[in-house]
Amino acid sequence: MKVALALLLVASTAQADTPSSRGTAVELDREDAPAGRGELGFDGGAPLAGWGASVGLGLLARPLTLATPATVIPVRTRETLVLGGALALGGSVVVDARLPVLRQTGDAPAGVRHALGDLRLAARVRIAGTPARALFLRGALTLPTGDDGDYAGDLHWGVQWNLIGRATLPAGVTIAASGGIHIRGAEVMLGDRLVGDEITGALGVLVPIPPIAGLWCERSQVVLAGELDGVLGDNIAGVRGPSPVEARGGVVIQALPELTIAVRGGRGVNDQLGAPAWRAMLEIAWRGDWTPLAPSATAPSDETLDD
Repeated sequence: MKVALALLLVASTAQADTPSSRGTAVELDREDAPAGRGELGFDGGAPLAGWGASVGLGLLARPLTLATPATVIPVRTRETLVLGGALALGGSVVVDARLPVLRQTGDAPAGVRHALGDLRLAARVRIAGTPARALFLRGALTLPTGDDGDYAGDLHWGVQWNLIGRATLPAGVTIAASGGIHIRGAEVMLGDRLVGDEITGALGVLVPIPPIAGLWCERSQVVLAGELDGVLGDNIAGVRGPSPVEARGGVVIQALPELTIAVRGGRGVNDQLGAPAWRAMLEIAWRGDWTPLAPSATAPSDETLDD
C-alpha cells in the first residue's frame, strides 16, 4: 500500500510540470455527497449499517465563466442525474461508488450537450472513537470517462484523501468537518487559472427539528443542514489555481426507517471558477441491513446447551 501510494504521488508530480492544453478537460462541480448518505454535500462521517443506494437530481447555474477577452459562459446550466451505491464492511469500513450523467447548456459553439461524468470509487474507515464521536480517513479514486471535452470530467485519474471528524452534541446536534488534498493526474489551463492539485475543506452542521403534531413524531425525523465547502488551488510558477467557496443549506427527512429524502440549495460566495451562481439538489436514498461482514451470532452458553 505504501509503495503504491508513493508511486501515485511521483506520477502526479511528474505530470504536474506539463499542463494539458485541453482547457475543457476539467470537472468544476464540487457537490460530492456520498452514495446512500445524502445529509451533506460531502462525506461527514454519516453512519451506514448495511447497504445504501441513492438517486440524485441536480440543477447547477453558471459554475464556469471565462473572459477571453469577452465574457463567455461555457456552462450556463447543468442538469445532473447521479447514481450511487454504498456497502458497509463490518462496523468501521464503508465503500461506495458514484456516477453522474448530465445535460448542460452553454454559449456557442458548444450549445446543448449530454455527457457522462467521471466515475468515483471511495472507501472510508473509522480510525478512532465511536459512532457518536469519531475520526475517519477517506480515500477516493476518480476515473476519467472520456467526456473530458465537455467540462464534465478530468483528463486523467484523480486521488483524494480526507480526514473527517464527526461529533454528536446535546439535543442531537451534529457537527462534521473534513479536510484533505485532491491530486489530479494532469493539470489544465482554464482561462488564466491552472486547475491542478488542491487543498480541500468543508464544515457542516445538522440540527434536528422538534416533533410537530400531525407532521412527524421523532426529533431526528426532520433535520436542518448547513455547510460551507471550499478548496485552495495550487500555486505553480506564479499561476494560481481556482479557489471556490460555496455555502449550502437544506433539509433531511427520514420518511421511513429505510428511506431518506434530502433537499439542498447553495451558491458560490466568491468570484472563482467552480463557484456557481446557485444550485439545487434532490437526493433519495434507500438503506438495507444486509452486510457481507456482519458480526457472527453469539455462541450459545453452557446453560443453554444443558437445556
